[in-house]
Amino acid sequence: MALSSRSLPESITRSQHSLAEIEAQSKNASVLEKPRRRQLAVQACVYGGRIGKRIGVMLTAAALLTVMLIPLHESANIGVYDYGTMKFDWTTDPSTWLKPADAAYSDYNVLLDGHAHTTLSDGRLTPEQLVEYAIAQGFNALVVTDHNTVAGGLQAERYARKKYTGRFVVIPGMEYSNCRVHMNLIDINATVAGSSDGGAYPSDDEIRRVIEHTHAQGGLAIINHIPWSTRILERLGHARLPGHPSVEALVDWGVDGFEIINQATFDMPTLQFMRAHSSSHLLFMTGSDVHAPGKAYAWTVLKAPVFTKEAIMREIRAGRTSYLFDPTGNRAGELPTYSSRYLALAPLAGAAEYIASFYDRYSGQYSFHGTHCQRDIVDVHGQSIGYLVMYIITAAVLTELARVLCQQIRFCAARWWVKRRSNSTAAEPAQQV
Repeated sequence: MALSSRSLPESITRSQHSLAEIEAQSKNASVLEKPRRRQLAVQACVYGGRIGKRIGVMLTAAALLTVMLIPLHESANIGVYDYGTMKFDWTTDPSTWLKPADAAYSDYNVLLDGHAHTTLSDGRLTPEQLVEYAIAQGFNALVVTDHNTVAGGLQAERYARKKYTGRFVVIPGMEYSNCRVHMNLIDINATVAGSSDGGAYPSDDEIRRVIEHTHAQGGLAIINHIPWSTRILERLGHARLPGHPSVEALVDWGVDGFEIINQATFDMPTLQFMRAHSSSHLLFMTGSDVHAPGKAYAWTVLKAPVFTKEAIMREIRAGRTSYLFDPTGNRAGELPTYSSRYLALAPLAGAAEYIASFYDRYSGQYSFHGTHCQRDIVDVHGQSIGYLVMYIITAAVLTELARVLCQQIRFCAARWWVKRRSNSTAAEPAQQV
């Protein structure tokens, strides 16, 4: 059918109107889309800012905790146990299961600990407590050898004379301690000159002079725990006491003997050297080297004609001694209780242990002169720190996502409740009608 001349312009006009409407709608949509995009960009910036703020807060908190807790981890004075409340009310009799290394000394009457420490150096027991502890461990004679001071030995001797006259003997001494040698100076009444001011690395001549000054006081110079002193600290790559003199050099310098048993370690090479050089009349000693209560492993035994310090020292100087040794230690003992200071700091100490897992610190041997014998090595675990930062960022993002999700759920629940309320309100008039 042919179109009329009137209908054709109308069709064109309608088409033009339709095109105009489509263009207008496109423009309106474009105009509406721009604010929506801008709004989404603003929201993204807000969320990103919140995430960044959380990350910053968490990283700052981690840094502050690190600064606060690392000193706690590095501190050796946290005082885990309360040794002041310990009561040494047990008794040990090693003769019930041990026999002397030399059967000729089976009739011994003296059981001596030749190496012990008190709170006047780095021990945990006071001089008075140390005496009580030694008695409980089966000793009736004790050499107190605090690092670079004789004060602990003199205090323990006064206590023993006052409370245990004729039953327990204390022999004052000190442990000459530095980065070259640890040497007990036994039966002295004053700190040996040069023993505390010779520095961390005394020369050969300084060590020789200390030995001479000890002899001038009537004392003995006994070299301590050579295996411990010469053991290589693997991470540091050096011996615990660098430049430790050889056994031959020490004998040439005039030492009187060697500690062949220290705690549970038996120094067989040194004992063999002593036997091979019997003409040097070298003495041997055993020592618990007690710093805190624990097991006893060895007892120096001898037969003294009278139970006095002088008689005991005469037997030691003459080399008329033997020893009891049990590498498993005795069966008696008491465990200390935790200190209130430690219990108060324990939660922080646990957090400090976590912070410390991000590095390893290999400390050298303390010189007892305010320094260390080796340079400390600190190995920081950079990969672990990187993972921690990644975990913090992940936690911050997940926290923000959870917050937004909860907010949307709450918003949707509110809209649903309002809609339901509106529907129920609108339904009420219809029911009335």
